[in-house]
Amino acid sequence: MIRISLEAFQGRWANLHPLVRFLILLAAATAISFVAVSGPYQRFKVWRLERNLVAARNAVEDLSMHEARDLSLTVLRADESCVEAFRILEKATASLRDPWHGEIARALLSHPGASDADRLTAFRGIAPEVPLGLLKQAWTMLPDRCHQDLRFVTVFADRLITERRFKEATLVLLAVPAAARTPAVDQRLIRILIGSGMPEGFDEAQHMLAGMFPPGGQEISEWLDLLGEIPLDRIQPKTLVPVRMVLEDPASGAVARTALMRARLDYATDISRRTAILDVAISTWKEHEPQALADFLSHLGLYQLLLETLPTHRLNEHPELFPRLLEASQRSGAWTQAIDLLDSHGDLIPKFEEQAHRAVAAAKTGDSPAYVLAWTNARGEAKISPQPGAFLTLQRIAREAALDKEAEQAMVEAIRCGRGPLPLYADLKPLLTSLAQQGQDKTLLEICAIYLPFESTNPVLITQLAYLASLNQLIEPKTVLAAMEHLATGFPKEVPIQCVLATAYLCAGQPAQAAATLDRLELDPAKLSPGYRAAYLTTQALTHRIARDDPRITALPWKSLLPSERKKFNDLLRAEENAETLKN
Repeated sequence: MIRISLEAFQGRWANLHPLVRFLILLAAATAISFVAVSGPYQRFKVWRLERNLVAARNAVEDLSMHEARDLSLTVLRADESCVEAFRILEKATASLRDPWHGEIARALLSHPGASDADRLTAFRGIAPEVPLGLLKQAWTMLPDRCHQDLRFVTVFADRLITERRFKEATLVLLAVPAAARTPAVDQRLIRILIGSGMPEGFDEAQHMLAGMFPPGGQEISEWLDLLGEIPLDRIQPKTLVPVRMVLEDPASGAVARTALMRARLDYATDISRRTAILDVAISTWKEHEPQALADFLSHLGLYQLLLETLPTHRLNEHPELFPRLLEASQRSGAWTQAIDLLDSHGDLIPKFEEQAHRAVAAAKTGDSPAYVLAWTNARGEAKISPQPGAFLTLQRIAREAALDKEAEQAMVEAIRCGRGPLPLYADLKPLLTSLAQQGQDKTLLEICAIYLPFESTNPVLITQLAYLASLNQLIEPKTVLAAMEHLATGFPKEVPIQCVLATAYLCAGQPAQAAATLDRLELDPAKLSPGYRAAYLTTQALTHRIARDDPRITALPWKSLLPSERKKFNDLLRAEENAETLKN
């Protein structure tokens, strides 16, 4: 039987065309080679991956972070699921201040193989340097147990407090079970009370300080920071008696800081002895603890006295005094001294920050050419800086110097970079209002588009993006309508959302739908903003409820509208008028 089969096969084989026989043999040889080689090749790939991973670990231990980054990337190209390579890459990019660190940290945070320790490392890594909207997304991605873990909670609460989101920070802190709370939670709750700026907040903060202030040790420094944040005119000496007793105990530690904190309490409550209190503090700590003394005088707002007490030549021995001396020069209006400080020790701060301070000094002294050059240089340096919040630093410096135009410019550029600790979209309202008043609708649209990935579920952001996109015809009308119809279903009584939906209908050539949408609201057009009033009146005209030359339309403050609003609504009205003319 077998012989017959073999003979039949040989016969068929002999009858095949030589080219077909060649192709069959080639395919068979390839299959055999693949089977023979694939096993060893796979073992070689695993060996090479392990070798690169070991080399990356060794590079981290040797602090060769560039090499560690490159090797971990090589591993991930071969196996993108390797969590150990993500750990190494996150550590390397954080050390190198790599602009991609935030992306890597978020990838590690969401990795299915990540441990809670990995998540904590990644969360700590992104917390101070990503937009708050992205950080809130990351927070929601964490397992529920992490929301009650003090390590995660304090990191998130610190960022919320920095952004003055006090209510949210309180809720996050109070989610920690009472049995697991430590002084770290109480310290942040005190900071929230102080940050509120309310008299009752200051009072409650001091009661908490009096009941929780430690007798000494390393942790006393953080409590002293909190005590120093209470304004002088809100200090209650009777409430702080237990704190005062700790500060007077020589065994409490942090000798200079505790002594200067006692001096601060005395300065606040014993007005007649203020000069003597300052003299004692200066004579005691001028030589031994100049940094602590500089902080003390700065917190009291005694900038001129600070400059007189600690002349700039002390920077040669104590470069850490530079920020305080620069601040004192600026706050006291000693702009020439500020420029001299920047000339001699400006290299102690990032180049973009130095140039920004030079721009402020030039602006305050009326040196326009120097101001323009320095501010241009500051923006250029910020653009290439590895620091994610460089433009935000420029914005802060300009804002504190009352350079409002420059502050807005820096904030817009910070948003365009799309990185750094950007605030929530809701906190941009002053900037957005100013841009709208200037008619910069293109910039407003750009900001909305950039912020959408940060806050993809924010109805206000979605609404404003849809509105501007419709007016500028940048998104397919059907796409805008689909998004707005879904949103409007969830917010049937929200006038802005419904007005934007009506505008989207107008821009899509559906005025009847726009009218039906607005009719459901029973609006008083006089109470609408100019833009929404224009949309309402345009809808009424296109549905022939009012005439094109109705006084309500002609009297509308068209110049107060955004350029895109004026153009779009006027185009719609003219198109309707032209259609009526042709019809008649």
